[in-house]
Amino acid sequence: MVTDLPDQPENIVKSAARLRILQTTDLHAHVLAFDYNNNRLFARRGLSRTAVQIEHARAQAGASLLFDSGDFLQGSPLADRLAQTPQAAPYDHPVITAMNLLNYDAATLGNHDLDFGLAHLSAALAQANFPVVSANLRLPAEAVPQLKRFVILQRHLEGHDAPLRIGVTGCLPDITLRGAAGFDPSISCDPMIPALTRAICDMKREGAELIVVLAHCGKAAIDAEQIKRHGVDVVLGGHTHEVFPAPEAPHAPLPHSDAPVMISGALGEYLGQMDLSLTRAQNTWQTQAAHIKMIRNPLDAPESQPLVSALAPHHNETLITISKPIGETSHQIDSFFALTANNSALQLVARAFTSALSKDHAESEWAQLPLLSAIAPFRTGGLNGPRYYCHIQTGALRLRDLDKLYSFPDTLCALLLNGKALRAWLEMSASIFRQIPDGSHDHTLHDPEFPSYLFDVIPQLDYEIDVSQPPRFNERREQINFGRGRISALSYQGSPVTDEALFVMAASSFRARGVMPVLPEKDTPHLLFDTGVSCRSAIRSYISKTSPISLAARPSWRFKPQANTSARFLTSQRATSDPDHGISFMRNTDDGFAEMRISLAGRQKTQEPCA
Repeated sequence: MVTDLPDQPENIVKSAARLRILQTTDLHAHVLAFDYNNNRLFARRGLSRTAVQIEHARAQAGASLLFDSGDFLQGSPLADRLAQTPQAAPYDHPVITAMNLLNYDAATLGNHDLDFGLAHLSAALAQANFPVVSANLRLPAEAVPQLKRFVILQRHLEGHDAPLRIGVTGCLPDITLRGAAGFDPSISCDPMIPALTRAICDMKREGAELIVVLAHCGKAAIDAEQIKRHGVDVVLGGHTHEVFPAPEAPHAPLPHSDAPVMISGALGEYLGQMDLSLTRAQNTWQTQAAHIKMIRNPLDAPESQPLVSALAPHHNETLITISKPIGETSHQIDSFFALTANNSALQLVARAFTSALSKDHAESEWAQLPLLSAIAPFRTGGLNGPRYYCHIQTGALRLRDLDKLYSFPDTLCALLLNGKALRAWLEMSASIFRQIPDGSHDHTLHDPEFPSYLFDVIPQLDYEIDVSQPPRFNERREQINFGRGRISALSYQGSPVTDEALFVMAASSFRARGVMPVLPEKDTPHLLFDTGVSCRSAIRSYISKTSPISLAARPSWRFKPQANTSARFLTSQRATSDPDHGISFMRNTDDGFAEMRISLAGRQKTQEPCA
């Protein structure tokens, strides 16, 4: 047994027992280091690389635990294809195979683990050799018998005869159930803190001496819900893909009333490592200190060969599936400026939505109402890194490209809404921008805390966004400003949109579940119907019917001009200056992005050649 931890920080008490906790989260089925969307290896990602770090970290510690904080089953063609075609029994899920090989001790479920339905989830979890826990996620026991409220694990620590009993549970904010899972009435979430409190009491009644919560929520939600208290000793977060604490500042203080928090990024790029210093007195364990270290995979790091070999059949079948052609494009399709200008990739998806809904709309009692469509960009860099952009070159469009255009298995829905709700919807979207004072230069344009998947555009409308005004909503969709707002000159086909005007909106099931600001009942959008057709299927059908794709982005939204004002934003280093939209290159950043300047004084042109 190894008794010394290397690079031992000063806050690890030398006479205390030591327990090492390792964490992954938000793997999104990135269990191999292969980028299926771009047909190449990732630079750092993949659980197959993290597996090498896990083996090393375990070898250095006498006692250790390995956990995952959710969203492991969905998000890569390697796994997603299994949910789209019937699978023969016994079920063989590549993510569970990988996690079994690495001997995970427990995991919790994230919202995207529910995306493909309970039958798929249960079949996958039936293969797991590790417990899956959640204190507040309610699933029918007969459908998913593998889900438990908690589990109690044991570890023998050096110098102590009695084992340490570790209670492990999980939690999931109910607001995250906005995708396909939200339409299943048998799926629900209890309020997190009461559910955690009950689970913690039950675990302690059964002898748990250390409480670990696998929380599928980010640092802001962990703080807001005060999960770090209520008798919790360790919180392992997720969902937001953030890295906490930052790798350059690995020491995490342990305030008297708070538990240490660790969030290890996403997609198998980081391994979270928490070393606890524990003492035992009067038959009670006490945490004296904690040291957190974020271990990032080196560039082009080696993979675990046993894991790669075990998944080789899945890998090869996936490559064959996603290489199937579905059409052609006569222009490059990308998301480089999707958060700063009208974007052809988004408008392609918007047209696919209205096309797929047009027949049902024409045959409904709402046929006389205008049909709109809403779509947001998913691949815009951010916490997922400088390569996380949609980039499809001129030529053949293949099945792998659908994931770049739409990244989730949502279904296409129709909503009925009025002009007031429409304006609130756009106000929420426009809150992604920071306030830019008139006459200022090179302020940061985007709020990094505001997710790009909430930046909906509605290309059939015309409107201005006034970023000289403060944002109305925060990243949690809470109203923080009751001023005049940012949306102005809102019109449809040249006519102003009134509060009473009615529209039919083609939108994803994620949006239809209410990922919008809270509105009075009379103004809340109403679900007309769910087509049951996946958004990706609608896009694929549209591409097949209209190939070769050659669209120009319609002038729709624009920034309200601010004289002598500019802002800056980050994008892919593959992007180039775009004078027609007032965008010019500034520099390449050390972390792999390109920094651009955008003039807010107005555009010379409003059309973008595109897909």
